[in-house]
Amino acid sequence: MITNIENLLLIRYLRNELSDTENRLVLSWFQENEANKQFLFGLKEAYMLSQWEELREKAETENGWNELKQSLDTKHEYSINKWVRLGLRYAAIALLFLVSGFLMHDLILNQQPQFNIIETASGKQSTLILNDGTRVTLNENSRLIYPTNFNQDDRSVTLQGEAFFDVIHNAKKPFMVHVQNYTVKDLGTKFDVNAYPDRIYSYTSLKKGKVQILDNAKGNKILSELQPGTQLAYNRKTGDYSVKAIDKNVIAQWLPGKIIIKHKKLTTIAQILSSKYGYTIDVKNINFKNLTYNITIENEPLDEILSDIHFITPQVKYSINPEKKTVIIK
Repeated sequence: MITNIENLLLIRYLRNELSDTENRLVLSWFQENEANKQFLFGLKEAYMLSQWEELREKAETENGWNELKQSLDTKHEYSINKWVRLGLRYAAIALLFLVSGFLMHDLILNQQPQFNIIETASGKQSTLILNDGTRVTLNENSRLIYPTNFNQDDRSVTLQGEAFFDVIHNAKKPFMVHVQNYTVKDLGTKFDVNAYPDRIYSYTSLKKGKVQILDNAKGNKILSELQPGTQLAYNRKTGDYSVKAIDKNVIAQWLPGKIIIKHKKLTTIAQILSSKYGYTIDVKNINFKNLTYNITIENEPLDEILSDIHFITPQVKYSINPEKKTVIIK
């Protein structure tokens, strides 16, 4: 269903008139569902047909003018054989198809820049090196949209989920990470961005260097400039944010596949386990929601983690349904 993008933006996409940010927006919309893909394909066909009609009318107008001119010239100098005129008409049509072919080729193959998408499933991570040498490690249930090649003026990617960035610094062309509400601008840096779309808060944690946080809704106004060992927490619903000092050693502890949980409520742990193992976990007993735990998770199966929680607090019981991939804590 076409509900969240302007048709004018799509027309400008077909004309190759979009900025890199607008290109990413169209690509993300295109990937949402099959209806969007079919709509864009249909729009492309209609656009190419309109271009063909415009060329055809122009060719016929010019051909008609030439024939009129030749007819007037006949009265004074010479006449052109009708077979020659017919040959000229066919030549004009052949030229029209040739030009149309180049137009279609440009529309289909010359949409620059080309973007790629990498996604990770539950419990999976992925590392890639971008063409500028920047290293990105993607955590589970995450998506990164990035260009095959950065252009001369921009180095930008779009993230949903969590990733750790080890950026090759370029002061003339800063590296930008776009999330839903804000943009992280690299100033020579290693940082973690946690921005899952189904969670109220997103976090940016700086391990080394410096980054700026830019507000997308306010013309890239600078919200904050982070120093090493600080973290920005952003509330997606209200737009409020705060910055606090954190231990640099706990930033991106998930990188080696280990998750260290310190003083977290059971409801928060349920979210972490749900993301890692791909299960829906529901804490039914409201009396348990404020229980806090310290847990280290490596490669243990889910039932082993739940068993450890039950061992620590025997009153917390659980049931697992592997077929429906659900857990009820009661």
